[in-house]
Amino acid sequence: MMDKIQGKNISNNGQGSAYCALLFVVCIWGLAPLLYKRLYAYCSPLIAMAIISLLSALSLLALSVKHLKKLDKKYFLVAIPTGVFNSLAALSQKIGLQYTTPTQYAFLENLSCVVVPILMFVFIRQKPSLAKIIASVICLVGAFILSGMDLSNGGVSFGKGEILCALSGVFYGVNIAATGAFAKELFAPLYVMIQMWVQTLLSFLMALSFNVIFVGGVALEKIVFSFEIEPILLIVSIAIVINSLGWAIRTSAMKKIDATTVAMVMPFVAVVTSVASIILKMDTLRWNLCVGGVLIILSSILSGMSDFFKKSVAPNERE
Repeated sequence: MMDKIQGKNISNNGQGSAYCALLFVVCIWGLAPLLYKRLYAYCSPLIAMAIISLLSALSLLALSVKHLKKLDKKYFLVAIPTGVFNSLAALSQKIGLQYTTPTQYAFLENLSCVVVPILMFVFIRQKPSLAKIIASVICLVGAFILSGMDLSNGGVSFGKGEILCALSGVFYGVNIAATGAFAKELFAPLYVMIQMWVQTLLSFLMALSFNVIFVGGVALEKIVFSFEIEPILLIVSIAIVINSLGWAIRTSAMKKIDATTVAMVMPFVAVVTSVASIILKMDTLRWNLCVGGVLIILSSILSGMSDFFKKSVAPNERE
């Protein structure tokens, strides 16, 4: 009996640490859009993304060097496809940030909360609870109000920045679900490292392609990079702290936290972003920002309560 109690305490402590780690990720990822927005004053988004991905991949390689012997077929079978979706999400989001505010950018990423429950059922037949279904609908409505409702202009309007950021949320949802379903037994830094190498390759390919594809006599995105101190410091900080450390911690936390719960906790990143963005006057407090943001956060709380209730009831059922 004592062994069971001790085992349960160890499990709860491990889960508590995972939630604390996830909270740290929420904070640093909440500041990321502001850093990217500042970086765009010196570098074009795609080339900045490519360099950041390369530095992230190298730093993760340093973290994983003692574990390279663990590499087997499963790492590549899981990390390469999820890396492609993670790359598509990051690239569409970073391009979209040019045409929208950091707050819109951060909140629209959370459309992953709609995608994850569906894909978890497809991947491992994990049926979403009624609460999760309701939470996903609330999240979708919140994202619509946040990005499209503009009563001052007479109705609904979606800019290309909002569309790209919303699309990134769908791609991130695929990454979260696949990671939760297939990567729990994989060493997190090694797994994320492969994803970052995939992102590095795709980022450089897109940066070079957009530089030589012309529309109306103008390149889709001309490669621009500054070697000043500020952009270099921004790139290093984003690559090592936000990308490498953040993704490694989140992936490790997902070994002890349900993937759908992770998807619902991550909307709090947008709260950090919006508060910091408004304080720094990079955004303004608007009615649709408040209403949409509250609905998205409400969906996160509802889903988290559903998981907590399910885990607390399960032991009683077994008794």
